[in-house]
Amino acid sequence: MVAPTGSGDNNEKLVGELSRIVLGRIASNRLVLPVMPEIAQKCLVTLRDPKFSQKKFTTDIEREPLLAASILRQSMSAANAGGNVKTLDQAVSALGVQKLKSLLVEFMTRELFRSNDKRIQAATKKVWEHSVAVAVLARDIAALTSGANSDTCYLAGLLHDVGKPVLVAMLLEAEKKLSKDKPGWLDVSIWTSTIEASHRKVGTALALEWKLPDEVTAGIRDCSEYDTNNRGGAANVVRFANALAKREGFTTGPIDAADIDALIMIGRSMVGADDSVIERLVAGLAERVAQAS
Repeated sequence: MVAPTGSGDNNEKLVGELSRIVLGRIASNRLVLPVMPEIAQKCLVTLRDPKFSQKKFTTDIEREPLLAASILRQSMSAANAGGNVKTLDQAVSALGVQKLKSLLVEFMTRELFRSNDKRIQAATKKVWEHSVAVAVLARDIAALTSGANSDTCYLAGLLHDVGKPVLVAMLLEAEKKLSKDKPGWLDVSIWTSTIEASHRKVGTALALEWKLPDEVTAGIRDCSEYDTNNRGGAANVVRFANALAKREGFTTGPIDAADIDALIMIGRSMVGADDSVIERLVAGLAERVAQAS
């Protein structure tokens, strides 16, 4: 894209103004957030019902072939029921309610990162890969060290940057409206600065809109700083996973190696991870991310 004319100070002012508008819309409930797909919403309501009806749930899932295929694939993995699953009903039984909730949210999140717009695809590809890496690491950190719920940590890791694709889409829409005669005025550096300044609050607003579990919402909202009062909580697990993912090359931009090393050092103390645990966590990470993506 063509960079806007003017000084760096002007760009900084534009970033500040765009961020102010975004945060103002969040505060006044005027930011248009992605709506949870109807089928996913129905399925989550069914899962939360104390009188859970597996037949109703399976019938609803069948209306969304991609989601049904994802559930079948997960249930047939070695970690679950092996090769014994042959029907969607069997898959639902094998996975259980908690895992099904996680799969539904994961499915909805993946859809946010998909777009027919090539610029959105390019802007979110690395964010998605980074998010999957953080999710995989957060799940494994929880299992190996902190005692936090693995599924909760996986979702919090997957969603920790979910505000970014929402903001990318919003900025593209703003560009279309404001520059009909001169498309491409919004420089990549302005995109990045605006998104970094605002995405955490947008992600938190989306989590609240979708009525995600409190721990997942906290993992999105609070993962920028370690919480000494909840050392093994989801937010700390995600923060630690985020630093490890960046060190292993899953980044969305330039990183400060010294800062990352410091975050890893603090994180390992918070969750109780020694060198051997960290080696296990990062071993084969690229393959695990590719499989999960």
